[in-house]
Amino acid sequence: MSAETVTDTRELIIESAFDCFRRQGLNKTTVVDIARAADVSRSTVYEYFRDKEEIVEACAEHASQQFYREMARAMGKGESLEDKLVHAAVFVTRARRFVEPEKYFDAAEVSLLLTKNAAVLLRECGEFLAPYLAAAKLTGEVRKDLNVVSAGEWFARMLFSLFSTPSATLDIEDDDVVAEFVRSFAVRGFANDRRAR
Repeated sequence: MSAETVTDTRELIIESAFDCFRRQGLNKTTVVDIARAADVSRSTVYEYFRDKEEIVEACAEHASQQFYREMARAMGKGESLEDKLVHAAVFVTRARRFVEPEKYFDAAEVSLLLTKNAAVLLRECGEFLAPYLAAAKLTGEVRKDLNVVSAGEWFARMLFSLFSTPSATLDIEDDDVVAEFVRSFAVRGFANDRRAR
């Protein structure tokens, strides 16, 4: 079996699992359902995945990689770190509105998945943001003593909050409101005190 065939079959199983989760929900979907949807035998599914939990993890990883590719594209529209982080925040709030994870999982399942994997998700997001923050240290956009890991985690926590938590005071459905919210607090907190300049 060629590497391409392995990759293709694995991707087919993942795509079929997403389709099953969308139609039946996470809890009701079985490995047999996924095998039928992929038009492969159950034993073929088990050649690639130990169990359903491993399939769910692979689906989450696949979705995460796609999410970060798209967020990197959105951030690429910005020149400065501030612009890039504003684009990231707007992207995340739009994703919440348009991706609608409820198509795949019900609200309780989404909450459980985010909570169960919160530490891993925060680490991944912080690692994604680290190169942007490190580059901003080199250009002087942020203070030289900024702890990139801590700043990345702080902003990752902001993104998770924007994605998952409605606001009592902000209209986070409005891209301009989200942009101004981030501009007002995020990067200015990473920069040198402007009054001291």
